[in-house]
Amino acid sequence: MKDAKVGEAKTRKEVEVRRGSKPVAASGDWFADLVDCLRRRRIAEGIGLLDRAEPAWRALEPKDKHGAEVLLMLAQWVDVGYRDAQLLRERLDALKGLAREDLGVAAYVRVRMTEAFYALSSDDADGAIRILGSLLVMESMVLDAELRALANLWKGRAHRKKADYDMAREHLGAALEIAKTLPESEALVAIIKIQQAWIVFQHGDSAGALQMLSEAEKGLEKTDHWIALGNIESARGRIVRRHGDYALSVTHFERAVALYEISHPNHTNLARAMTNLSFVKRLLAAQLKRHIDVTAARRERTGRGDTAAGSRLREFHRQYQELYRSAIAELERAKEICMLHGEHSGLGSALLNAGYLHLDVGDLGRASREAAQALEIAEANHNLLLRARVCTLMGMIENARVEELLGSAQEIPDYARLAKQHCMEAVRLAQSTENKRVLLNAYVALGETAANNFFHDYELAQRCVDAASGLLEPQDADYAVEELNALKAKLLKVVGIEDTLRAWSQGIITGKSFQEVTEQFAQLVIPRVWLREEKKISRVAKKLAMSPQKVRRLVKRSAAAERAPGGRG
Repeated sequence: MKDAKVGEAKTRKEVEVRRGSKPVAASGDWFADLVDCLRRRRIAEGIGLLDRAEPAWRALEPKDKHGAEVLLMLAQWVDVGYRDAQLLRERLDALKGLAREDLGVAAYVRVRMTEAFYALSSDDADGAIRILGSLLVMESMVLDAELRALANLWKGRAHRKKADYDMAREHLGAALEIAKTLPESEALVAIIKIQQAWIVFQHGDSAGALQMLSEAEKGLEKTDHWIALGNIESARGRIVRRHGDYALSVTHFERAVALYEISHPNHTNLARAMTNLSFVKRLLAAQLKRHIDVTAARRERTGRGDTAAGSRLREFHRQYQELYRSAIAELERAKEICMLHGEHSGLGSALLNAGYLHLDVGDLGRASREAAQALEIAEANHNLLLRARVCTLMGMIENARVEELLGSAQEIPDYARLAKQHCMEAVRLAQSTENKRVLLNAYVALGETAANNFFHDYELAQRCVDAASGLLEPQDADYAVEELNALKAKLLKVVGIEDTLRAWSQGIITGKSFQEVTEQFAQLVIPRVWLREEKKISRVAKKLAMSPQKVRRLVKRSAAAERAPGGRG
């Protein structure tokens, strides 16, 4: 259905471009027409009008009548896909010789709003927050309802970029309430809901987020705002990926890419979608690699060398290599787009994901180089979230050197020290944000490093497991759960259940609360009861007088379930 919508969209775009070929009316109504196109999100028509009216709007200065209004309108058109932020930079640079006190209050506010949006679009979230915060304290007689809605929307987006989700939710909620009171605001309300859906998802409500995205899509169905519609598909891809449905996630990201490419083949959102698409392909490749390894080991163990099985393995290898190649190609395209626009955070994310791909195939040198470039970008732009993610990757790279004994006896201690240092820095940085998933990944990486062949620090590894487990949401079923379960399994093999129970019986609980001990005990015992009860959730729930939901959650998270997957009761 949505694929048909993408095809229909291309036809609609061609029609709208032809309609937009009429000359600009001599009456000078082009400004009112552009405002109307923006409000209704008739994007192709508005872009055509902007191009034809360029001599008129370039001739205006902020001190001219409507000059500042046109400047702010241009910022909003850049936001929906017209050219890029460099256009605003040129317009703002022309103001350097103009004293701000020469502007009226209304013009001053609109110039500052434009500067705030330029900061937001140039990875300066702090600058955007600072400017918009100062404007929002002004009285409503200075900042009308439409401006307050826009300022709250942009400020919410800036906080979201910094993973300050509570502040983002507050400002997006304010923007939505104001937008609902404005005339012809269906499209604006939909845009705000797309932003809100991400915040709702970050707070663990996937169903609520998907519902909000559907409402937003309905509000935009009469528009040609392909960027916003692509954003909806991209958000859906992120949400279903968290549920572990990688194939459906790929479908959503591919739809997002197709929607962006209808009218904006070099848009930065397209680069982000390609980066996310490559990440999911990496996860699919990892799943396929595990299947190949298990199948090959079984053939070797049983001595079965039939031709059909060998042919299937070769086909699996071909699929794996194709997933890897296409993921790398998409990241290279994402890098090109980000460099074209000077989009630092997007380029950093693409480099980060390329680093993980190279790590997966054992090319630690290339992985290190990609990580180093991503870290340089993160530090130059004061991007805490990206720094935390890069430090996690760097810790994993150094830990791989330790585990695979890739250095001399003198080098291994240095690799181990660096691995631990990077992972601890990742945890510290992630703790200063509200992004639980980045913190969870940092804890798992630190736990893996603590339990490696050099440190054997199983106490620290167990603390990391406990901290990471507390960050999972009930619906999480993706790679993070798999990696956490693998770490749990490793600790159980090394430390053993008996040692844990013996320590508890002696009162040694390593700083845990009673609730934490109870939870760990349940994670040890309930999966084994589940196995004994023929993997029937309902029988376990009845036998232990527990809710089926809690039994299912504990079984899913347990290392026992990871080693012995089965059905549900």
